[in-house]
Amino acid sequence: MAEKDSRVPFWWLVVFLLLALGAGVATVFLVGGSLVAGTVAPLVPFAL
Repeated sequence: MAEKDSRVPFWWLVVFLLLALGAGVATVFLVGGSLVAGTVAPLVPFAL
């Protein structure tokens, strides 16, 4: 009896990661956030 190949194809993992990361980026932009940490909380709050 032949064994079944139950491995997930590599391209499925790539597509899933792209969709998950894209959804995360879209959610951040949808709520008005930014992906750059310095724009949310400046590193030097009282820079002159």
